[in-house]
Amino acid sequence: MAVIDHKTFEKQIRKSLPNLYRLAFGILHNRADAEDAVQDVYTKLWERRNDLENVKNRHAYVLMMVRNRCLTIAGSIHRQSAELNEADTDGAVSHSDELEARDRISKVMRIIETLPSNQRLVITMHDIEGRTKEEIEHATELSADNVRQLLSRARRFIRDCFAKE
Repeated sequence: MAVIDHKTFEKQIRKSLPNLYRLAFGILHNRADAEDAVQDVYTKLWERRNDLENVKNRHAYVLMMVRNRCLTIAGSIHRQSAELNEADTDGAVSHSDELEARDRISKVMRIIETLPSNQRLVITMHDIEGRTKEEIEHATELSADNVRQLLSRARRFIRDCFAKE
């Protein structure tokens, strides 16, 4: 097992930081909390850097870590808010809505993992990382029609999986 030095680690992770921040901000809707979430994940990744060579899809693994950290932060923020407003009956509704949203996000992520690799790649780049279709075309060397078709098929599959419930 090779030991990864800080410079190599930072070089590997730095290029994905904007995508990680975008994901965190999309979940938390707060700049400071999103930055904290990404920093927490960065620290955890550094601590586990030598175990990362066993991870097949590092990018998806890191995205999942950020998502999970954001959900933990969101839950903590919600609990703090609920404690301040104990008498407020809307808190229970908000908490159940939050739990339902977490369940939906988890289910979507699990469904995405089952997609064919080209559909998984395109939907991850577009819907999770926030890349444009044009950026995806250039990064994957796929045609515009192919990108649109893969996105459409992936979204249809996800919708169908939800409809089966």
